[in-house]
Amino acid sequence: MLALAIAVSATPAAKAAVGYEVFSQGRNKYHVVTANMASNSISAGMAYNKGPASIWDLVKKDKPLAALTGTFFHMRTHRPVADVLVDGNIVAKGFRGSAVGVDWYGAVQIFDTKFSEKTDWGNFRYGLRGAVRILTDGVVCPNPKAQKFRDSRLWGRAARTAIGTTKHGKVLLVATKSSVTLSELAKALKANGATNAVSLDGGGSTCLYYKGSLVVPPNRKLNNLFVIYGKPPY
Repeated sequence: MLALAIAVSATPAAKAAVGYEVFSQGRNKYHVVTANMASNSISAGMAYNKGPASIWDLVKKDKPLAALTGTFFHMRTHRPVADVLVDGNIVAKGFRGSAVGVDWYGAVQIFDTKFSEKTDWGNFRYGLRGAVRILTDGVVCPNPKAQKFRDSRLWGRAARTAIGTTKHGKVLLVATKSSVTLSELAKALKANGATNAVSLDGGGSTCLYYKGSLVVPPNRKLNNLFVIYGKPPY
């Protein structure tokens, strides 16, 4: 069953609070969606499906302004390997990696968790875990081994996605089909103003959706996305 945030039509203010650009750093090209979370017209959340689904199925009800590949999932079972939180409910569990949470007021926070320990999601409405920390307080710091990740492909070169936050309340959704290292990805986010960032699922799962278009299409079906959407009217 598809679990999504509240479906609403984005207002002009919401659309203005979210922008998209492409920039190059060295030989690598990055697609970046910037969401100004200080605007009271947008919020963030998660789209989730128990089984593999096309991006269009994942976004058709909610119609978000932007969506990015979420956490890693098992290729055989298609279940996420770490926590996914939707509307206050944990729909998938896993005990590894950094986390991205969206509180009940729509603010986005990146935080680290201890391996094998449960995450306290009490203050959050949406969230995901299983991310690799790549930027902390402006310092490039990828170390997947220290976070107990075992897949050696994580510290090689690959197409990648990431979420970053800035000092001024903005959230960056970044995707690149260029084959980059985690350090290169972190430097790209830092160049765009991020002070904290995590890398999410990549490779054939790399995807970025923006205002009705797949600017970076994935090579496979997915089951969870981090989304930016227009808040419902009150």
